[in-house]
Amino acid sequence: MDLYDADPRAVVRFLPGDLLAILAFVLVGTLSHGTLTAERYAGVLLPFLVGWVVVAPFAGGYDSSVLESTRAAIAYGAVSWLGADFLAQLLRGTPFFPGSADPQFFVVALVFGTVALVAARFATLVVVDYRG
Repeated sequence: MDLYDADPRAVVRFLPGDLLAILAFVLVGTLSHGTLTAERYAGVLLPFLVGWVVVAPFAGGYDSSVLESTRAAIAYGAVSWLGADFLAQLLRGTPFFPGSADPQFFVVALVFGTVALVAARFATLVVVDYRG
């Protein structure tokens, strides 16, 4: 694997589900804290989207190996989320985004974001296998 080795087929297959998982993760979080407004949702969502788009291609989230193995698809997705969550927390530590870079939130986001992404990738693989 090169530093940047994204396979366009993997991007097409997994990116929509990955983005939906991140959107849902942030939506559930803002709803559970009772802070859901359009501005707040966008402010919380943006660092995670930036983190994912920046980190996932470099961490193997869209490597050609994710097309060949369920284990690779899920493992690289989880590893990519670790880096994306870390970058998102750094961004949240700036005055440009709501919230803060709280270590507890890093762990919570890591756990629930990983669960959401693993579920999305697994669902994508089930649909792909079913279709063909």
